[in-house]
Amino acid sequence: MSAPVSGAHETQLVVPDIVVRDSFDREQQLSHLLKDQVAVVNFVFTSCTTVCPILSATMQELEKQLQHRLGSGVILLSISVDPGNDTPQKLRVHAEKLGSGPHWHWLTGRPAEIAQLLKAFGVPTGRPENHPPLVLIGNVGTNRWLRWVGIAAPQTLVDAVNTLAAETK
Repeated sequence: MSAPVSGAHETQLVVPDIVVRDSFDREQQLSHLLKDQVAVVNFVFTSCTTVCPILSATMQELEKQLQHRLGSGVILLSISVDPGNDTPQKLRVHAEKLGSGPHWHWLTGRPAEIAQLLKAFGVPTGRPENHPPLVLIGNVGTNRWLRWVGIAAPQTLVDAVNTLAAETK
Protein backbone atom coordinates (compact mmCIF):
# COMPACT_ATOMS: atom_id res chain seq x y z
CA MET A 1 0.00 0.00 0.00
CA SER A 2 1.30 3.44 -0.93
CA ALA A 3 1.87 6.04 1.75
CA PRO A 4 -0.54 9.01 1.60
CA VAL A 5 0.89 12.44 0.88
CA SER A 6 -0.66 15.67 2.19
CA GLY A 7 -2.98 17.41 -0.26
CA ALA A 8 -2.05 15.17 -3.17
CA HIS A 9 -4.33 13.36 -5.53
CA GLU A 10 -3.11 10.10 -7.01
CA THR A 11 -3.17 10.19 -10.79
CA GLN A 12 -2.40 7.81 -13.60
CA LEU A 13 -0.38 8.84 -16.59
CA VAL A 14 1.79 7.45 -19.31
CA VAL A 15 4.87 9.52 -20.12
CA PRO A 16 4.71 10.10 -23.87
CA ASP A 17 7.67 8.92 -25.90
CA ILE A 18 8.36 12.30 -27.51
CA VAL A 19 11.32 14.54 -28.19
CA VAL A 20 11.46 17.89 -26.41
CA ARG A 21 14.02 20.69 -26.51
CA ASP A 22 15.77 21.92 -23.42
CA SER A 23 16.91 25.44 -22.64
CA PHE A 24 20.27 24.71 -24.27
CA ASP A 25 18.48 23.80 -27.52
CA ARG A 26 19.35 20.12 -27.12
CA GLU A 27 16.88 17.47 -28.13
CA GLN A 28 15.90 15.25 -25.23
CA GLN A 29 13.89 12.06 -25.40
CA LEU A 30 11.42 12.66 -22.57
CA SER A 31 11.23 8.99 -21.57
CA HIS A 32 15.04 8.83 -21.39
CA LEU A 33 15.29 12.06 -19.39
CA LEU A 34 12.83 10.69 -16.83
CA LYS A 35 14.14 7.11 -16.69
CA ASP A 36 14.71 5.94 -13.11
CA GLN A 37 13.84 9.37 -11.70
CA VAL A 38 11.48 10.89 -9.23
CA ALA A 39 10.34 13.86 -11.28
CA VAL A 40 8.89 17.13 -10.02
CA VAL A 41 7.02 18.70 -12.94
CA ASN A 42 5.37 22.07 -13.27
CA PHE A 43 3.95 23.97 -16.24
CA VAL A 44 4.80 27.60 -16.94
CA PHE A 45 5.41 30.12 -19.68
CA THR A 46 8.02 32.86 -19.71
CA SER A 47 5.70 35.84 -20.20
CA CYS A 48 3.35 34.79 -17.40
CA THR A 49 2.87 37.32 -14.62
CA THR A 50 0.26 35.54 -12.49
CA VAL A 51 0.79 32.01 -11.10
CA CYS A 52 3.98 31.08 -12.97
CA PRO A 53 6.28 33.25 -10.84
CA ILE A 54 4.82 31.63 -7.72
CA LEU A 55 5.26 28.14 -9.19
CA SER A 56 8.84 28.99 -10.17
CA ALA A 57 9.57 30.30 -6.66
CA THR A 58 8.27 27.01 -5.29
CA MET A 59 10.58 25.13 -7.65
CA GLN A 60 13.50 27.35 -6.53
CA GLU A 61 12.81 26.35 -2.94
CA LEU A 62 12.60 22.69 -3.93
CA GLU A 63 15.90 22.97 -5.76
CA LYS A 64 17.48 24.39 -2.61
CA GLN A 65 15.98 21.80 -0.26
CA LEU A 66 16.62 18.83 -2.57
CA GLN A 67 20.07 19.86 -3.81
CA HIS A 68 21.69 16.76 -2.23
CA ARG A 69 19.30 14.48 -4.19
CA LEU A 70 19.20 16.26 -7.55
CA GLY A 71 21.12 14.29 -10.14
CA SER A 72 20.85 11.15 -8.00
CA GLY A 73 17.38 9.98 -8.85
CA VAL A 74 15.51 13.29 -8.55
CA ILE A 75 14.93 15.77 -11.36
CA LEU A 76 13.00 19.05 -11.71
CA LEU A 77 11.14 19.88 -14.93
CA SER A 78 9.46 23.11 -15.93
CA ILE A 79 7.53 22.58 -19.15
CA SER A 80 6.33 25.49 -21.26
CA VAL A 81 2.62 25.64 -22.05
CA ASP A 82 3.46 28.22 -24.73
CA PRO A 83 5.79 26.41 -27.16
CA GLY A 84 4.98 28.84 -29.97
CA ASN A 85 6.69 31.66 -28.04
CA ASP A 86 8.96 29.94 -25.52
CA THR A 87 12.05 29.15 -27.53
CA PRO A 88 14.95 27.34 -25.90
CA GLN A 89 16.78 30.69 -25.73
CA LYS A 90 13.87 32.38 -23.92
CA LEU A 91 13.72 29.46 -21.49
CA ARG A 92 17.48 29.68 -20.88
CA VAL A 93 17.30 33.41 -20.12
CA HIS A 94 14.35 32.79 -17.80
CA ALA A 95 16.13 29.89 -16.07
CA GLU A 96 19.27 31.98 -15.62
CA LYS A 97 17.25 34.80 -14.02
CA LEU A 98 15.97 32.24 -11.51
CA GLY A 99 19.42 30.75 -10.91
CA SER A 100 18.34 27.28 -12.03
CA GLY A 101 20.93 24.56 -11.58
CA PRO A 102 21.80 21.71 -13.96
CA HIS A 103 19.13 19.32 -12.66
CA TRP A 104 16.24 21.73 -13.19
CA HIS A 105 15.34 21.23 -16.84
CA TRP A 106 13.32 23.78 -18.81
CA LEU A 107 11.54 22.15 -21.73
CA THR A 108 9.68 23.20 -24.85
CA GLY A 109 9.17 21.64 -28.25
CA ARG A 110 7.05 21.55 -31.31
CA PRO A 111 3.47 22.59 -30.49
CA ALA A 112 1.99 19.20 -31.48
CA GLU A 113 4.37 17.32 -29.22
CA ILE A 114 3.90 19.70 -26.31
CA ALA A 115 0.12 19.34 -26.74
CA GLN A 116 0.58 15.55 -26.54
CA LEU A 117 2.72 15.95 -23.42
CA LEU A 118 0.20 18.28 -21.76
CA LYS A 119 -2.62 15.86 -22.51
CA ALA A 120 -0.63 12.97 -21.03
CA PHE A 121 0.01 14.97 -17.85
CA GLY A 122 -3.63 16.09 -17.61
CA VAL A 123 -2.97 19.76 -18.30
CA PRO A 124 -5.69 21.53 -20.29
CA THR A 125 -4.47 22.86 -23.63
CA GLY A 126 -5.56 26.19 -24.94
CA ARG A 127 -4.44 29.70 -24.20
CA PRO A 128 -1.31 29.65 -22.02
CA GLU A 129 -2.75 32.11 -19.53
CA ASN A 130 -5.61 29.69 -18.81
CA HIS A 131 -3.45 26.84 -17.50
CA PRO A 132 -4.00 25.94 -13.85
CA PRO A 133 -1.27 26.11 -11.22
CA LEU A 134 -0.24 22.48 -11.19
CA VAL A 135 2.60 20.37 -9.86
CA LEU A 136 3.06 16.67 -10.44
CA ILE A 137 5.57 14.47 -8.70
CA GLY A 138 6.07 10.99 -10.00
CA ASN A 139 8.21 7.99 -9.43
CA VAL A 140 8.72 6.89 -13.01
CA GLY A 141 9.97 3.44 -11.96
CA THR A 142 6.86 2.60 -9.94
CA ASN A 143 4.55 4.77 -12.09
CA ARG A 144 3.08 6.41 -8.99
CA TRP A 145 2.15 10.03 -9.68
CA LEU A 146 0.78 12.67 -7.35
CA ARG A 147 -0.93 15.89 -8.43
CA TRP A 148 -1.50 19.20 -6.69
CA VAL A 149 -3.77 21.78 -8.28
CA GLY A 150 -3.09 25.13 -6.68
CA ILE A 151 0.01 26.26 -4.86
CA ALA A 152 1.41 23.53 -2.63
CA ALA A 153 3.79 24.33 0.20
CA PRO A 154 7.40 23.53 -0.72
CA GLN A 155 7.84 21.30 2.34
CA THR A 156 4.80 19.25 1.29
CA LEU A 157 6.43 18.67 -2.10
CA VAL A 158 9.80 17.80 -0.54
CA ASP A 159 8.03 15.27 1.69
CA ALA A 160 6.33 13.79 -1.40
CA VAL A 161 9.68 13.46 -3.21
CA ASN A 162 11.12 11.67 -0.20
CA THR A 163 8.11 9.36 0.06
CA LEU A 164 8.17 8.46 -3.63
CA ALA A 165 11.94 8.02 -3.69
CA ALA A 166 11.72 5.59 -0.77
CA GLU A 167 9.25 3.47 -2.74
CA THR A 168 11.94 2.57 -5.27
CA LYS A 169 14.02 0.80 -2.66
